[in-house]
Amino acid sequence: MNRCRIVGQRQTEKSSNNMRLRDLVSSALQSLRRTKGRSALTMLGIIIGIMSVILVLSIGESAQRFILGQIQSFGSDLVIILNGPPQGDGVPSAFTTESLTIRDLKALRTKEWVRAIIGAVEQNDEVQANGQITRVKVTGTTPDEIVFYELEPERGVFLQWEDVDERSKVAVLGYEVAVTLFGQTDPLGQVVRINRQNFRVVGVMPRSGTRGFENIDKNVYIPVSSAQDLYNRKYLMAMTFKSAIPVGEAIWRVRDELRDLHNISLGDEDDFNVQTQEDFVKSASEITNILQILLTSIAAISLLVGGIGIMNIMYVTVTERTREIGLRKSIGATNNDIRGQFIVEAMTLTSIGGVVGITLGVFFTWLAIQGISTVQTGWTFQVSTRGVVLGLVVSAVIGLVFGYFPARRAALLNPIEALRRE
Repeated sequence: MNRCRIVGQRQTEKSSNNMRLRDLVSSALQSLRRTKGRSALTMLGIIIGIMSVILVLSIGESAQRFILGQIQSFGSDLVIILNGPPQGDGVPSAFTTESLTIRDLKALRTKEWVRAIIGAVEQNDEVQANGQITRVKVTGTTPDEIVFYELEPERGVFLQWEDVDERSKVAVLGYEVAVTLFGQTDPLGQVVRINRQNFRVVGVMPRSGTRGFENIDKNVYIPVSSAQDLYNRKYLMAMTFKSAIPVGEAIWRVRDELRDLHNISLGDEDDFNVQTQEDFVKSASEITNILQILLTSIAAISLLVGGIGIMNIMYVTVTERTREIGLRKSIGATNNDIRGQFIVEAMTLTSIGGVVGITLGVFFTWLAIQGISTVQTGWTFQVSTRGVVLGLVVSAVIGLVFGYFPARRAALLNPIEALRRE
């Protein structure tokens, strides 16, 4: 009998709690409907904050995926050689001593463990032809450029090693450059003028879009040796090669080879820096993560401001509803009832703001990715799960924390004084 009574009592209490919560939520919604304008303005800070967090995290994750995808698209057998010695953390110094030469490039090209190699000299410049001028990226490179990008010229031929050896004045045009300068006219055999020097067009590349963080349709390719002459550069900016052996073994082989070529004595540090695709992926991930944290922290400030705004509005609400609070307490409402009422109102306010903020964040993320994709292909729409979870949790916590103090003030009001107050 006693056991049945206890079970029945618990069920009654549970039902009573459910009813009480429903009543509190219903009361909160009625209160918000009575003051629609004020409620909307109060939620604005939360909406903007949550929307900003979703937007920043989602675009950050999309950017990270794009960057890592661009790096990984070249394959895991990539080895990059940069000028200057590495620092303690393996990252080259901002102030490097140039050391890589055409001699190094030609020496490494003969090694059986080098499958393809590029030596680069790059410069933004203007190209003139056929009465037209366009801004391009002049890329001094080697014939193996098309191996890295897995492309073949749409018309004509690409650069040859003889062009590099003889420092020939020949050029291969990116698709957009060819269309801008020559329109429907065949560019092959035509002359383009770069930095007051004439180059004969021997090839035109197909439409390719974005590869490796750049629009290669706006490139003009010339032999790397000719680029050195054109821009008076003694050294290469970098060398990149695809290894025919495991990358770890390729690193120590290229270090030994370059140390011999540069006459570096035993015990002296390298005047070059060798990195792998894995190093670049790690660096890119760290940079994008730091940027996401920084931007999220900035966006979080608006959440704090929104929380303070909600607290202030709830204080005003308590003042306006003093007589109501006094009346409720006079007919038996406890301090916990009053406190719960105002906390639920604040949490309802922030929860609605959180849902609206998440919805707008997803929409504006999609809009931003569409805009970015028109400029740079390869971006994919992605919503940050962390951002959504963070938005929901933060909005609830803000309602609880910033709603507690006004609710506590309301609960502590003396019912007699509250009823007397106008």
